[in-house]
Amino acid sequence: MDQSVRELHEKRSKMWEGSIANHRKYLDTSTGIFSEKFTQERNCPVCGEHNERELFYKEGGRYVKCNECSMVYINPVFTDDALEDYYRTNHDLQGEIVEGDTEFYSGLYTKGLEGIEKVLQRKGQILDVGCSSGTFLDTAKGRDWKTYGVELNQTEAKYAQAKGHTVYNDLLQRIHFDTRFDAVSLWDVFEHLKEGEMYLNLLKTLLTPEGVIFLQIPSSDSLAAKILHEKCNMFDGLEHVNLYGVSTIKQLAEKCGLEILGMESVISEIGVINNHLSYENPYFGNTDNKINIAGLIDETTLHNKLMGYKLQVIMGVRK
Repeated sequence: MDQSVRELHEKRSKMWEGSIANHRKYLDTSTGIFSEKFTQERNCPVCGEHNERELFYKEGGRYVKCNECSMVYINPVFTDDALEDYYRTNHDLQGEIVEGDTEFYSGLYTKGLEGIEKVLQRKGQILDVGCSSGTFLDTAKGRDWKTYGVELNQTEAKYAQAKGHTVYNDLLQRIHFDTRFDAVSLWDVFEHLKEGEMYLNLLKTLLTPEGVIFLQIPSSDSLAAKILHEKCNMFDGLEHVNLYGVSTIKQLAEKCGLEILGMESVISEIGVINNHLSYENPYFGNTDNKINIAGLIDETTLHNKLMGYKLQVIMGVRK
């Protein structure tokens, strides 16, 4: 079913509003910025340098760009304890939204699995980190994968378990797995992790020989992000702590002894951009043009240049 830009984002606004409501208990009401008791300063999560320039504030958080490697990230960032508290007490709407928009998400999941299977030339055991209610695992199981998941939200973890998936309700670094995985996937999760380098090195230890890591991440190189800036939903102020682009995810992979085996962009956001260019709300404007941007850039061109809203990245251990 072809949905309008407005219809698509009206469905997802409930999750956004739930997240923002949960943000407010961490704000310093006198400044509108997150209280210092919940945050800490940090260096660039890719190159490790402390040479940044401020971009903007959004929903209590401060986004910066590294002058050395071009990484976009939140600084200061929540402490580990504050982040764990936030995710354990956050709403459980993610699964509800995904379950209610299966056509959109199943297309993305199928595309990702096809990429993984093309690289591996086999199927096997897959671990989905941040599996929510297990909708991706449903798709993988339907393609004859043996499915495992990790999910911090207790309600969503139980829901996924009830569907027959093996799901762990704990932090990844606390779990002892008695098996290795042919693929480990993180769907819209990696941008939530402060220490991307540490996690990639941890994920490497979970792989079988020739196993792969799959990431779907919002891209700071997306045309939508570059045009909309703080109006783009990619910037949420708290959860999306690291926003990688094409070059910065490559840099991080290389730093971790990984090589990029495949990279594509998905979700053009052409309708969102056209709303903005028409001086309307990007997500709730009335454009029906999802074909091209000002008659200049179509979806194929945009994705060929890896400027879609999100990147799907497959990486393996460098030989």
